Amino acid sequence: MDLTTTDMRRSAADARCGRSAPSPYLEKLRRHGFVVLEPDGPDGLSLEDIMAPLGTAVSYRFGTQLVQEQRPGTDNSQFRTGAIPMHVDAILNAHPVRYIGLECLEAPDEGGETLIAGSSAFFATAPAELVETLRGIRIEYWSRVSGFYVERPGGNPVVAPVQVDPVTGGDTLQIGLDYPEDPERNYGAAVVGRTKEQSLELFALVDRWLTVPEVMYAHRWRVGQVLVMDNQRVVHGRAAYCVDAPRKLRRISVG
Repeated sequence: MDLTTTDMRRSAADARCGRSAPSPYLEKLRRHGFVVLEPDGPDGLSLEDIMAPLGTAVSYRFGTQLVQEQRPGTDNSQFRTGAIPMHVDAILNAHPVRYIGLECLEAPDEGGETLIAGSSAFFATAPAELVETLRGIRIEYWSRVSGFYVERPGGNPVVAPVQVDPVTGGDTLQIGLDYPEDPERNYGAAVVGRTKEQSLELFALVDRWLTVPEVMYAHRWRVGQVLVMDNQRVVHGRAAYCVDAPRKLRRISVG
């Protein structure tokens, strides 16, 4: 089994399967770090059934399930319509999050794509100088949404952005980009020992290489699809969409 695909265009073509049992979604998830399950009949696996073999559902203050949709007046960017930069949830949540499962209940005609960048594709494509820079830094993260995340008793997490892929043994990217700058975003980030301007410059460069076609797949949603992502192997984000457009996803995360 090839677990070293370094072009997300090939991964995106292969990382699809039906939602009805038996489904090869676990094999495809292991191969690519993400999988798209298509609605292919009335007896498709539920989101709970899909996520159960991957671990125990994470319980936040709002429970184990989250409906992501517009919520007027919120201070949480998950419930707004703007873009969310590339990140991994594993470093931004108080609870360990390995896998994210999203089920589409409503989809906009335009915008709102979930953006998925493969770590192996990034390291195969990004300039060697950028990769070496990432190996030599650590990044601090903090939450800007009081009362939503469980507070971290040990203080803000400080994370090395280059870590070991638990499946392939190669490099994996564990990062959250605070770029472009947005004081209303759920989280903030800065490179330890660098100025704010230097951090933004580095985040912008990483973003440039995370969003080239070889590295990033933009998933346009259809109702009934389920997307599962491995936080330790892919980085994800969201494209902006119109405030008048329906976009409603049900989410379960597992540790």
